[in-house]
Amino acid sequence: MSWLTFRNKMSKWVKTDLAQRIFELGLSLLVGLLAGLILAFSWKLSSNWRGLIILSFIGFAFVMFVNDLEKLILALLAVSVPLNLDISLVISPYARNPENLARGTRTLIALTELRVSLVTILMLLGYALWILEYQKLGRKPARFFSSTTLPALGLVFLSILSTFQASDFQLALFRVAQLVELFLMYFYLVNHLRTIEEMQFFVMVSTGAMLAEALLMLVQWVTGLEFIIAGIEANLYGAGRVAGTLNATGPAAGYLSAQGLITCAMIWVFPQARQKALAMLSFGVSVLALVSTGSRIGWAAFAVTLFVFVVLGLRSGRIRQTTLLLLLVGILIIGVGFYDVIYARYTEDDRGSAESRLMMYRLAWKMIRARPWLGVGAGNYSLATRAYYTSDVGDAEQVLDIQVHNRYLTIWAESGTFALLCYVGFLGIAMVHAFSCVHSSNHWIAMMGMGLGAAILSLCIQMFTGTFQVRPITLFTWFLPALASSLRYLEEESLIHEQVLEPSVRSLFMGYTAE
Repeated sequence: MSWLTFRNKMSKWVKTDLAQRIFELGLSLLVGLLAGLILAFSWKLSSNWRGLIILSFIGFAFVMFVNDLEKLILALLAVSVPLNLDISLVISPYARNPENLARGTRTLIALTELRVSLVTILMLLGYALWILEYQKLGRKPARFFSSTTLPALGLVFLSILSTFQASDFQLALFRVAQLVELFLMYFYLVNHLRTIEEMQFFVMVSTGAMLAEALLMLVQWVTGLEFIIAGIEANLYGAGRVAGTLNATGPAAGYLSAQGLITCAMIWVFPQARQKALAMLSFGVSVLALVSTGSRIGWAAFAVTLFVFVVLGLRSGRIRQTTLLLLLVGILIIGVGFYDVIYARYTEDDRGSAESRLMMYRLAWKMIRARPWLGVGAGNYSLATRAYYTSDVGDAEQVLDIQVHNRYLTIWAESGTFALLCYVGFLGIAMVHAFSCVHSSNHWIAMMGMGLGAAILSLCIQMFTGTFQVRPITLFTWFLPALASSLRYLEEESLIHEQVLEPSVRSLFMGYTAE
């Protein structure tokens, strides 16, 4: 719904020109007064609230300028991953924060807060507009996409069902609330990315957001910069490992590797040399930022999926070998230039990081064997670790009160076997949808399918050693199936169009030659 649409509706309510002018003047004064009061007293609020308030006014100004509220929602969703703006509404007594640590009470490394994010606000606004406009003539009905939506709904339903097994209902509620928000975001995207133009807009904005995040991470890497501004926090972890605004180095690596592959696909989509150069620059900067994370699984997943991307591109004939050669030379230069950093990360002592993961896996397997169908309850893995720990698992300090570093085992242990199957099906079917577009007659759809498929595969590999529970990476993980489902829909639409168009064109041609 645009600002002009809203204004036209108001004009129907206010009949006379004079009354309409008075109404518009009064509305403007009221909005200005409220904005001034909110900004004047926002200094008393937390930095997270100040960030949301400032962003809301920027968004309102953007709507007035662009005149398209739905496009604004898509743009903000695209940048919401690196922006990572949210606030805590409810905090669990188990939260690992300075207050609880000072008290000496038991704390958990888990999802211990109910948080409201920018995405939450966007979904409330987006669905409200969607419902209001649903009755409009010519409005297309909602698309369900059963192949990916049913597994997603199954995961949500089974997670809700597993709360009956949970020792702490509040922690289970936090996890379910996160899943519901993710599903609503996914379903909104698949129904609002209906054309190639809308997909291009979303991908371009998300690529720009990745470039900004990557540049920030490089600045952090060089200068050691850390900051908190309006609720946006940029962090470093250990010596020379950068997380940017993505909470931790693992999520940062997952985001950069996957979004970088999508950007890589755009190199062969843009028709102009300047656009190709910009895409190559963005890709190169994302690779440099990926190095700065120090994530071994991130590097390995990126290398494997880039190889898959190149093979598919060469076999389908979509990739020009000269451009590919330049790309590989650039990656080789980065690899040689930062050889010491990469080699040291793989060979130096990791202070038991790899060994501790094996201990976590043993403990998780104990939970799965004990409760294979509904698990220990959504969000309750860390809380349940002490109940299932035995000395044969390993060092207690490495596994107790900690989330297992494997996304698949987390879902399996918390919500049961069928929940895991739903999650794997959700991602796997989305990846198949993306790769099935490689042979599309539309070059943009084909390249986007290669990039999306490789991106989903990259995240699936990294889930074997990552928790994937913080908001930025969970959002991004659900973004990709939404894009893959919409892309598959566009491919099917293009095939239908070709089947309808071809006979009519052939009949015209035959009629012409007969004359």
